[in-house]
Amino acid sequence: MDLNKNLSTILNIIKSERQKSMTEFSEELEISRSALQEYLSGAGNPNLSTIEHIAQKLGISPCFLLLGDFKEEQLSAFLKMMDILTLLSDLPTEKRKRFAELLLEIISLWGGDENG
Repeated sequence: MDLNKNLSTILNIIKSERQKSMTEFSEELEISRSALQEYLSGAGNPNLSTIEHIAQKLGISPCFLLLGDFKEEQLSAFLKMMDILTLLSDLPTEKRKRFAELLLEIISLWGGDENG
């Protein structure tokens, strides 16, 4: 397992998904542009507090940054779901409940009779 490679892959995918420039992404993460370049290339060696800081800024687990072994399309789908969850958390309780009801209904359709 290559932790630097995992970090590099995940940061590159997130940067691409968010369509951020190097400067914009480094500002979002509150790290220097040069440090970000090293992490994106897989050459950087961040300490644990830096990993935790980056994860907090991205709203994900530090373990995900280091151990995430995802294909780009899997990570892309995960990030979209995280964005949806963030938006949902801002909704009033009644709307969140209604969303959950509708989501459960959609999920039940997947498990239903494929002929009907």
